[in-house]
Amino acid sequence: MVKTASRATRLSDALSKIDEGLSEIEALADEMDSWRDNMQGTNLENTEKYSRVEETADTLRQGYDDIESARGDLDSVEFPGMFG
Repeated sequence: MVKTASRATRLSDALSKIDEGLSEIEALADEMDSWRDNMQGTNLENTEKYSRVEETADTLRQGYDDIESARGDLDSVEFPGMFG
């Protein structure tokens, strides 16, 4: 007989995966911020590349914030019991 994990455990596992994904998104955003910062003070600030790097960093940060907000809502989920 195969016993499946409880719903609470399954949700906890899923949230852990979301946390891992958020960490990676944050690392990518940091890399893009660093790339952009390294371009500042040079002739590259007014280029298409600079704009694309900045836009990518902003998009990653916004996505991170959106996912983190939705993930926070899931922290309060309480599953009803079978018998009461």
